[in-house]
Amino acid sequence: MKQPLNFDWNYLDDFNEAYLKELPNNKRVINIPHNIFDVPYNYFSEKDYQKVVTYEKLFDVNEDIKDKKCILHFEGFMLQADIYLNDINLGHFVSGYLPVKIDVSEVIKQKGNRLVVILDSKEDPLVPPFGYAVDYLTFSGIYREVSLEVHPKIYLDNIYVHGDMNGNIEIQYDAVGGIVEPTFQLFDQDKKLIESEIPNFSISNPTLWDINNPYLYTMRIVVPNEVYEIKFGFKSQEFKEDGFYLNGKKLKLVGLNRHQCYAYVGYAMPKSMQIDDAKKLKELGVNLVRTSHYPQSEHFLNALDEIGLLYVNEIPGWQHISKDEIWRNHYYDFVKRMVLKERGHTSLIAHGVRIDESQDDHELYSKGNEIAHSLDKYHQTLGVRNFKNSEILEDVYGYNDFSCANLKHGVDNPKSVKTKHKPYLITEYMGHMQPHKPTTDISMLQHVALRHLRVLNDARKYEQISGTIGWCFVDYYTHVDFGSGDHLCNHGVLDLYRNPKYAAFSYMSQQDEKPVLEVLTNMRPGDFKEASYQDIFVLTNADRVDLYKNDEFAASFYPDKKKYKYLKHPPVQVLDVLGETFKDERFNKKEALKLAKIFSYGGIYGFNNLKPTQALYVALMYIKHHLSWSDLVDLWNTHISTWGGYAKTFTFKAIKDDKVIIEKTIRPSHRFHMNYDYDRNILLNEETYDVLPIRVSFVDEDDNVMKYANKAIDIKVEGNAELIGPNMQTLLGGQITLYIKSKKGPGQAKVIISSELETKEIELEVK
Repeated sequence: MKQPLNFDWNYLDDFNEAYLKELPNNKRVINIPHNIFDVPYNYFSEKDYQKVVTYEKLFDVNEDIKDKKCILHFEGFMLQADIYLNDINLGHFVSGYLPVKIDVSEVIKQKGNRLVVILDSKEDPLVPPFGYAVDYLTFSGIYREVSLEVHPKIYLDNIYVHGDMNGNIEIQYDAVGGIVEPTFQLFDQDKKLIESEIPNFSISNPTLWDINNPYLYTMRIVVPNEVYEIKFGFKSQEFKEDGFYLNGKKLKLVGLNRHQCYAYVGYAMPKSMQIDDAKKLKELGVNLVRTSHYPQSEHFLNALDEIGLLYVNEIPGWQHISKDEIWRNHYYDFVKRMVLKERGHTSLIAHGVRIDESQDDHELYSKGNEIAHSLDKYHQTLGVRNFKNSEILEDVYGYNDFSCANLKHGVDNPKSVKTKHKPYLITEYMGHMQPHKPTTDISMLQHVALRHLRVLNDARKYEQISGTIGWCFVDYYTHVDFGSGDHLCNHGVLDLYRNPKYAAFSYMSQQDEKPVLEVLTNMRPGDFKEASYQDIFVLTNADRVDLYKNDEFAASFYPDKKKYKYLKHPPVQVLDVLGETFKDERFNKKEALKLAKIFSYGGIYGFNNLKPTQALYVALMYIKHHLSWSDLVDLWNTHISTWGGYAKTFTFKAIKDDKVIIEKTIRPSHRFHMNYDYDRNILLNEETYDVLPIRVSFVDEDDNVMKYANKAIDIKVEGNAELIGPNMQTLLGGQITLYIKSKKGPGQAKVIISSELETKEIELEVK
C-alpha cells in the first residue's frame, strides 16, 4: 500500500532546536512539491534559498500496520536533511536528485504521527554537483513527492523487469526481510499470457517497444499479501562503432538536453508538468533526451516510456571532481542509486556515469563503471567530456562538440576526437556558442536556427556518429557567474516558459507527423540594415514553398539540398519576392522574370550590393528600353521598396504531394488580440496538486506572435486554485505561460486575466 503524504505540511523558513518539540504559531501550511523561495524571472540572489528550514507533517496511517514494514519514501529534496519521526532521529540523509527510503517500522504509530524534516539547501562542496561553480541552480525544498509504503514483513524492492527484442524476460529484485518465492504473471493489456514460478522465461513474437510504437506490457509479481505491477516493453538497444541500433535496426539519434527547472518554482513541479515536458520534447521531433546533469523525476521518465522517447541519464555533477574521500563516496553512492532507480525504464538506452566535462580520473571512473555494470548488464555506460583523446572507460564515448562556430561548420570529423574505436555520441552542441533570448533580434534567432540545422546535417554524413544532443531544450536558471548576469542561460530552443524560438522549428521541421511551416523573418524593414529583407529562410517538412505577394503567385522555392544534402528536410531559401508578380509591358516575360530576381536580390541584400552581372543586366535593360532614372526608381518603389512606401503582404504556402498542408501570411498588422491556449479545464488532484499551463500571446490578425509586445497582464485566481508567480506578469517576446496550481479538495476556480485590451475569464474545475 502506498499512502501519499503531500498535502497539508507545516513549514517554517528557518530552524530552531525548539521546533523539534513543537512549531510556533507563525508556521504556514504548504503542499509538496514545494520550493522554499519563489525566484523572480531574473535578477535575484541564489543565497536567498540556501538556508536551513523546517517541515512538519502530522498524519495517521490509513492501513493496519501491525506486523508490517513501513517505508518512508522521499522522491527528492535539496540537498540534505535530518529527519525525525515521533521524536526519534531517523538519521542524516542526502538526496539532491535521488530518492531516500527509510524503514520507520519501529517508530511509526497507527495514529498521531509527527514527521519533522530539518532541510539544509546550502550548497555543500563535499556533495556532487558542488565543489566549484556550477552552471545551473539547484534550488531548494522538498521538491518531489513524499509517501509512506506499507508492506508485509517480507517484501520486494529494486524490482527490475527486462524484456529483449527476442521475447526473453529476466526479472531481478531484492527480497527484504527474508526469503520469498514470487509468482510472475505477464499481461498484454488485460490478457494473461504466461505465469511462471521462475524469474527467467520468454514469449514468442512480442510486440516490440519502439519510438513509433511504445508498446508496454505489464508484469504482475505476486507474493504473500502483496502484488506489484511493473510496466515494461520488449526492446533491445546497442551502441556500436558504426552507430546506434534499436531492435537491430540502425537509428540516427537526434536529441536535446533537458534541465528540469521552471519559472518561479525552480524544480518544484508535479506530475502533470513533468509529463508536459516529455510531450513537448516529442512534439519537437527529437527521439532522444539527455537528463542533464542529474537524475530526473520518475513522472518524466514514465512519460518517456509511454510516448516513445529514448533517454540517457546522467550522474549529478558538472566539470568538478574532487580527491576528497567523502565527495568520491557520494559519487559512488549516486551511481548505485541512479542505476537502481532508472534501469527498469524501457526508454533508457545508456547510463551516464562520468561527471559532465570533468577531467580524466582512472580510479573514480573505473569504479563508477564497475558499479553500473554490476547492477545492470543490459545498458551500456556513457561518459561525457569536452576534450579530445580522453581516456575512455565507459562503453560509449560522449563528446561535447562545440566546433559549430558558424554556418560553414557543424561538427568535427570523429577521427579527430580519437574515440579508441568506441561508439561515439555527440552529447552537446550550440548553447553558449550563440546564446539567444526570446527578445533577441530576428537575424540572430534565424542564425541560431540554421546553425542547429548545420550540426544535424553534418553529423549525418558520418556513420560513426550515433547521434547528436543539442544544448538545450529550454532556457534555464544559472548561477550569477554564468549567463547574462541575470541568473538565466538563454541556450534553449524554447524559452523558460516553454514557448518556442526559431531554433525549435529546426527540429520540428525534420519530422513528418505534423505539418510545419515557420518563416524565419517578420519581413519588417525596420528590423534590418538598409531597410532590406536580408536572408529569408523557411523551415518546413513540405516538398516546396509557394510564395504569394499581395495574393498573387510569385514563385516556388525548394529545400536547399545542396548545402544541407544530409537533412531529411533542408531549409528553404526565398531569393525572389517578386517572381511572376513583376509585370511591365515594356519587358517580355523572360526579361521580367530576370529583372524580378535582380530586384528581389536588391530588396533582400540592398540595391548597392548587386552583383556585377546583375548591375550590367539592369544597365542593358535601361539602354534597350530607353528608361530614365526615374523609371527605374518607380519600378523599385512599386515592386520592392520597403521604406517610404506601403508594406507588402506575403503568403507562404507549404506544398506536399501538390496540396497545401499549411500556410502563413505576413502583412502590415492592423488588428491585434490576445490568445489564450490551454488544453483542459480540469485540474486533477491525485497524489498531490495539479498545475495547468495557460499560454497567453499577443497576436495580429494572422495569429503571428508580436515578439516586441511586452504588455503587462494582471492575473487573479479565485476559488480552489492559485497562481504560481506574481500577480502582475509581462509578456516575454510577445507571449508568456501562466501556471495555475490547484488547492486541496474538489471545487471550482476562475482565472481572470486583465490587459489593456480586455479581461478574459477562464472557468476551471478542481477534482
